[in-house]
Formats: sequence, C-alpha cells, structure tokens
Amino acid sequence: MEEVGKFALKLERYRYNLIASISWVIFGSIFAVAVMVLSALMLMGYNWSVVALLIPAGVVSLLVFHKVRRIVSPIDSKRWKREWIFFVLPFLVSYALIPQFLSLSDLQMSAYFSTVWYPSLGVAFLLVGLIIERKDEMLVTKTMLPAGVTTLTTSVPLALLCLNVRSYYDIIAVGLIATAPMLSIYTACALYGFFKGYKALFH
Repeated sequence: MEEVGKFALKLERYRYNLIASISWVIFGSIFAVAVMVLSALMLMGYNWSVVALLIPAGVVSLLVFHKVRRIVSPIDSKRWKREWIFFVLPFLVSYALIPQFLSLSDLQMSAYFSTVWYPSLGVAFLLVGLIIERKDEMLVTKTMLPAGVTTLTTSVPLALLCLNVRSYYDIIAVGLIATAPMLSIYTACALYGFFKGYKALFH
C-alpha cells in the first residue's frame, strides 16, 4: 500500500507539472494570434487596435491559465489567485504611466505601444517567479524566473529597433519580430517543464 501511495503522489505531481507546461503553449498561442491580427489591422490603418486586442488577449490568457490551474489541482489555488495582480501591474505601468515621461516621435511612440507588451511580460514572469512560483512545492521545474530574465534580455535589441523605425511597416515588423522570441521562450519552457518533470518524478 505504501508503494501504491507513493506512486499516486508521483502521478499527481506529474499531472500537475504536465498541465503547467501545457499552460505555456496555451498562453503563447493566444498572444501570438493577437499580435498577428494586430499587425494586419495596423496595415489597414487601425492603429488603435493595439489596446483593443492586447488587453483582451491578456485577460483571456489569464482566465485560461487559472482554469487550467484549477483543473490540475486545488492545492495551490489560493496562492495562484494572486498571480493576476503581477501580470496586470507591469502592463498598467507600461501603457499608462511610462508614456507620460517619454519624449518620442509619433512613429517611435507607435512602435513603443506595439511592442512594450513583450518586456511587460518579462517583468510579469519575474514577479510571478520570485513571489509565487518559487513557493509552489508541487512544481518540479520553476520556469517563470528564467523566462522573465530571457524575455527582458531579448527586449534590449527590440528597444533599439523601435528607436529606428521609419514607417508603419517597420513598426509591424518589430511587433512580429517580438513574437518570434516570445513563442521560442514559451515553447522552450513547455518542453523543459515536460521532460524535466518526467525525469525528476519517474527516474
């Protein structure tokens, strides 16, 4: 019976880590779709679509993320309920506060609004990784913190590109460029979480 109990615990932890890794794919897919639609709308002249698309994408991503967490296990539900604060706060600062202190051209400001979601995600990952995820004993792999560090590091060349935009085509290009490392980071975290979690629990 003891062996059965240990196996059941391992299976539950594996299930928890499996869904946690899948969450990266879900989260990344929703944001990637939003950025692609945003780019198309900007080509058509609808520059307001930045806020109209990215905010709903963030809300939907968080709802799906929490739904997945609840399905996985109720153990950490109270702790992870606070997560939305750390995801929303960086976006509020980036879109509502920081622009008040920037001195940029119209094109540069448009580039800023089109791509600042990327470093905002990085800050959110850092906050969640440091404050919430590291206390989650069910998780075998802690991917939020390295994802945050990687996202912020790759935001530096993105910022340089934003300062050198010459047309709205450049702005769209920079937004699409930001999508590539985002999907790469999400995919890497998902695969790392899946394989590392399996090895740690069953080997």
